[in-house]
Amino acid sequence: MDSVTFSVIIPTYNRAKFIDKAIESLLNQTYKNFEIIVVDDGSTDNTEEVVNLFKDSKIKYIKKENQERGAARNYGAKLAVGDYVNFFDSDDIAYDNHLQVAFDTIKANDFPKVFALNYDVLVSENKLKSQVKFKDINKQLISKNLLSCNGVFIKKEVLQKNSFSEIRDLSASEDYLLWFLLASQFKIVGNNTITSTIVDHNSRSVVTMQIDKLILRKEIFLREIAANEHISQYYSKYSNRIKSQVFSYIALHVSLTKINRIISMKYLCKALYQYPFFVFSKRFFAIIKHLMY
Repeated sequence: MDSVTFSVIIPTYNRAKFIDKAIESLLNQTYKNFEIIVVDDGSTDNTEEVVNLFKDSKIKYIKKENQERGAARNYGAKLAVGDYVNFFDSDDIAYDNHLQVAFDTIKANDFPKVFALNYDVLVSENKLKSQVKFKDINKQLISKNLLSCNGVFIKKEVLQKNSFSEIRDLSASEDYLLWFLLASQFKIVGNNTITSTIVDHNSRSVVTMQIDKLILRKEIFLREIAANEHISQYYSKYSNRIKSQVFSYIALHVSLTKINRIISMKYLCKALYQYPFFVFSKRFFAIIKHLMY
């Protein structure tokens, strides 16, 4: 196959002030065989008006009732005609090599079922905030969700059998759950070439999450992990480490709020109980730092 068609799905909700930059960055790709499907998940701002300013046949705009991002991504995937599907967040930016590197990765790895391209994270002043390195993604997922939706490409036929959870209270962890599901069936190929950037801003959902909703989300996540036969079998010997990682995530984010140190300490203890070696991790020291100051 000399060419691959990509379907880039952009789920969005009230991101009118960001989505034009995301779309423009995708239209500027050096690789041209792609479509963009914008799935508006019930926005109440002028998202539709902004999208319609782009007079490009590559763009399809669909507005639906609000059901959260998992449902929006699944809806877009059903409409996709590409060989591979990529889910791109509406407040992030693709570099112009995004799809070309994806195509090169496909050719170099004999058309993998799932692969991921690397990314950076930028703050408003355009300074690099963080960057991950892919080694063995299937195993690295145990320690954290190191993948950005922006960089993940999935064969269309794989998505027909594996989709995002549409549990509303799981929203913001539905991608992590899907990565585990895919990893339990396929090797996720990693390419450390950076092809997109996550724009870190104060209105991102991971920043504005309330503590009780965060805890509920992570409880549902662990429940879904345990209930899935593929995941529970593939990661059986790492179940305690996964629990520790989830509990420590809660502890860290609660500690950042400076509101309830007792809850943070509770989940820090739960993390250590599940995996005592967590005490040597960077996250452990970060939690302690935020609890002390």
